Amino acid sequence: MKSQDIQSFNELLKQLDIESDQIRLRFTLRMLNILVLTLTIIALLIMLIPPLSLPIAYILVAISIAINGTIEWLIRRNREIVGARLFVGWTNLGIIVFMLINAARLDSIGMAMFAGITPLFVILNGLLLGWGFAGFVAIVNLVIVFLTYVWYFATSGTTRGVFEEATGFFIPLFLYTTLVWAAISFYQYQLTTSRHRLNQARSRLIQDQILHHDLEIARSLQQRLYPPPPPLFGNIRIVAYSEPARETSGDFYDFVQLADGRWAIVVADVTGKSIAAAMVMVMSRSILRSYIATEQSPAAVLRATNNALCRDGVDSQYVTVFLGILDSSTNVMTFATAGHPLPYLRRNGQIQEIGSGSLPLGTRLNREYCETTLQLQAGDQLFLLTDGFFETRNAQRELFGFERLMIAIDQSDSTNPQRALDHLLSVLNQFRGDAEQSDDMTGIIIQVLA
Repeated sequence: MKSQDIQSFNELLKQLDIESDQIRLRFTLRMLNILVLTLTIIALLIMLIPPLSLPIAYILVAISIAINGTIEWLIRRNREIVGARLFVGWTNLGIIVFMLINAARLDSIGMAMFAGITPLFVILNGLLLGWGFAGFVAIVNLVIVFLTYVWYFATSGTTRGVFEEATGFFIPLFLYTTLVWAAISFYQYQLTTSRHRLNQARSRLIQDQILHHDLEIARSLQQRLYPPPPPLFGNIRIVAYSEPARETSGDFYDFVQLADGRWAIVVADVTGKSIAAAMVMVMSRSILRSYIATEQSPAAVLRATNNALCRDGVDSQYVTVFLGILDSSTNVMTFATAGHPLPYLRRNGQIQEIGSGSLPLGTRLNREYCETTLQLQAGDQLFLLTDGFFETRNAQRELFGFERLMIAIDQSDSTNPQRALDHLLSVLNQFRGDAEQSDDMTGIIIQVLA
């Protein structure tokens, strides 16, 4: 996933968060507005009782109903933030006005009651407009309340002193308001942090999905590089298999028909896994194919390919290779290996490793490779395997190993290469159990029909 794509996706997440906040604010504001409107109408009905009727109360109720209608109009116009500021400003102002009215009437109980309600508007502001706006409202309210207390006690008189009385009433309210603001701020912080973590998780999930999709495409393209085995020619039959441990593989096999009718057979394994190994695999396959067409022997092909990889600098991504040239007219195979597991020959019920080992390709410049000439006989089976077969591990991290591999080969079908391959895979799968496949597995079985 490109950095530009990641940035675009993060911008999309931010936009979704904004839209989510707008929906939440619209819903919350509408519910609160309906609640306040309902309470205002109830207050209006109560004021119809003559002893409770006050002109100023009727004026405030009328203004409140008008403001409630304006807020609903703003919500419908998708201007929730303006509506929320108007709502909290008006309701907070209403409480302050009633506190001032009671202070003017020298009603200390009513004044203290309305003053004690002001911290609730800090919560309301925090929920609707955030902790910053809530802090601003808290400071304004505390200043007004403190000045009101000072004015009240200066007007009504006190034996303890105006400042002492005002402070005695003000300090509990100050502490309560501070705790309320701290709580709403902590809530907003946790909400923001949780959303940030959620967005990060979403971003990682999308990146993983896109990467997985890209790797699936890479795997599909890589699978197309594996040619089908040559058709049955003479009395020789060939089957091939390759299974990556992850989405892409460092193993590969190849069949290349030469100009004189012989076949070049390749089984190779790039050290490492996934994308890096797959890239070296494609490069190595291309280089091997180019030299197979121009060089005269397996050893010469490996030497030229090794020098090319050393010059290209594959670093620690070495390549083990089996390369054989099979002449179907004579059943003679000439082969060379570069750090690759030696082939197993099953002949007359006996299984043995054949050939000479050497260093992998890409390790050292101008490396020489030894060739082995094998005269295949009727009934022979030749197993060309990568190390994924004997390095398979089970859930207890136990290695399958060479001994079990030899036993599995010995117990496989000696007359049918496909059934022999199926048996090997069945034994390996049974041994591995629920454990994850740890390495790529590639194999070719060459059968000389009796």
